[in-house]
Amino acid sequence: MRLFFLALSALLLFANCNRKVAGPTDDGIALPAGKLRLNQVLRGIEANRTSAEWMDAKARVDVETDDLSIGGTAYLRLHRDEAIWMSVKKFGIEGARALIRPDSFFLYNRLESEYTAEPLSYLEAKYKIPARFDLLQEIFFGNAVFLTDNLEVSRDGQDIRLTGSSREFAADYRYDPVTYQLGSMELQELGQQRMLSVVNGDYAAVDGLSASFPRTRRIAVDGGSEGTARLDFEFTDLSFSGPLEMPFIFR
Repeated sequence: MRLFFLALSALLLFANCNRKVAGPTDDGIALPAGKLRLNQVLRGIEANRTSAEWMDAKARVDVETDDLSIGGTAYLRLHRDEAIWMSVKKFGIEGARALIRPDSFFLYNRLESEYTAEPLSYLEAKYKIPARFDLLQEIFFGNAVFLTDNLEVSRDGQDIRLTGSSREFAADYRYDPVTYQLGSMELQELGQQRMLSVVNGDYAAVDGLSASFPRTRRIAVDGGSEGTARLDFEFTDLSFSGPLEMPFIFR
């Protein structure tokens, strides 16, 4: 089970991107018609972005890495900008528990009776990945990350496509042109040939949210020489009310 959380940690490998989210430049949001304008599209995306103070979720999860293939049930609790708590069970038995804060993380591997408490900088030193809490938080909410106002906008079949690149990174996002729901995003670190992709699906209305929530999530990380990881989530229970407890007891 520890490898499950190490796979999650791998998602942080793109956290040294500049995260400048564009805001609206005028009032009103209209559906794209005719020539697409980037500021109009970004307004629609921001208006439909998922955000809540609390999130309480249960999900079926499958994890594949170069050395592991395993499934189980994940229990996730999130306090926006404060903490992410997760417990993973297999056949009803908890295998591991994690608590991630903006500056630190705690991991209890119950099966091997191992406890880890480290600053997030530990991940940077050990796994050579710049660690940032808000990246993981936005991915769990189903939002795009590193969405900037320096992108090209175009149509790709039925999708709105946003693309951009710098000397270090290339980004590719696909959105529904009516609902502005994120279908997929792909981020590639060019110098290291590392890639992160997220595919959202099965959007549905959920109590407590003004926007629909993607109940399925496929997260894939290609870390080049560091290996690959894929996580498939299917959310079966969702609540966006709180406060929530995030227990971390050992017994």
